[in-house]
Amino acid sequence: MLTTHTRTMASERKGQFPERTDSARQNRLAELLDEIPVIDVDVHVSFFAEELQRDIADRLDDPYAQQLEYYLNDGSSYGYSGWANDTWDRDLMGKAPTTLAEVTDPHEDIMDILSEEFHIDHPIIDPLPELNTVQQTDKAIAYMRATNDMLIDRFLDECEDMYGLLTLIPHDPEACAAEIDRLGDEDQIVGAFWNSTGVKTPLGDPENDVIYRAAEKKGLPMVYHGAAAPGVEVDFPILQYEMNTYFGNHALTHIFSQFMNLTSLFENGVPAKFPDLDFVFKEAGVAWGTLMYRLNREYKERKPEIPHLQKTPEEYFRDQFYIGTQPLDEPNDDRHIKSILDMLGAESLMFATDYPHFDVDSTESFIQLLSDFSEDEREQILYKNAAEVYGIDV
Repeated sequence: MLTTHTRTMASERKGQFPERTDSARQNRLAELLDEIPVIDVDVHVSFFAEELQRDIADRLDDPYAQQLEYYLNDGSSYGYSGWANDTWDRDLMGKAPTTLAEVTDPHEDIMDILSEEFHIDHPIIDPLPELNTVQQTDKAIAYMRATNDMLIDRFLDECEDMYGLLTLIPHDPEACAAEIDRLGDEDQIVGAFWNSTGVKTPLGDPENDVIYRAAEKKGLPMVYHGAAAPGVEVDFPILQYEMNTYFGNHALTHIFSQFMNLTSLFENGVPAKFPDLDFVFKEAGVAWGTLMYRLNREYKERKPEIPHLQKTPEEYFRDQFYIGTQPLDEPNDDRHIKSILDMLGAESLMFATDYPHFDVDSTESFIQLLSDFSEDEREQILYKNAAEVYGIDV
């Protein structure tokens, strides 16, 4: 599943965006969603639902199985550290529920809703467990393995149109590499996934090279996902404890952790050391251009500090990096978001909804922003890039 890329640079696209699109063209764009396959690269399950937690408990050995059963019967937070320190009003006292549905069934809760309401043909699932702040390394490893087995058995094996990402933890790189070796050849496993919030050491650190080597060998992309959840206090304690509102916390946490870890990959030369490895960053929006250009400048000024890099960060970015579109940034003038998308280029983007979370992005609304992109560019964003990188046959 290793890939060789021939990608068109955004700067090669010509033309200006019109101020508005006529309704006939809008209707035509919406119709396209029923004519092409659509891959959603960011879909989650309700990891903390009691049904899934009991499934996890059944896959654990004692003492961890016994501990989780105790927490389940006690009705507490299941012993995942971090939540006790989290008192943000995430759902505005019930006015903005943090999830649109409890997702425990692959058909009823995922495929039926995504296909009917979002025109999605192939969701890529990550359970998004909050394992980074689990204190005990052995416990974190046990939960990682149980989570991955649960994903395969309960979801992927029950739905051939669904694909999944292996959950990794920051505690033990060797254990993560072994997990990639254990499950990386499963038919519907298409990537290796890190919650990039609360990782203690930035993920480009050379201690993680064993993970990148294992993923490259299996032809699996590395996927990074930010979170406004337990773990923020590890990386950015001031965001967790000193911001006055969840408005401020949620606006910054995802991009801070994602920007930090992408920069870490470059400062440690990871894309140069693993040229056949692809990297996907999700849930930090699409305004990555300023960071990319800032890294270009730092590269030119401080080359002796980063001897592994043989070309600018932007060149590596355009060759090996992909961005999930959710949450789509919302300037008051739609022309500006179109310019931001064009800055990254269709070849670097993958459509994402973040279902079932409250800030889910609509497929129909998103495609209207692609009105001035060519048909091939729209298809790149909606499925072709993901199909190539994740090795999905559509």
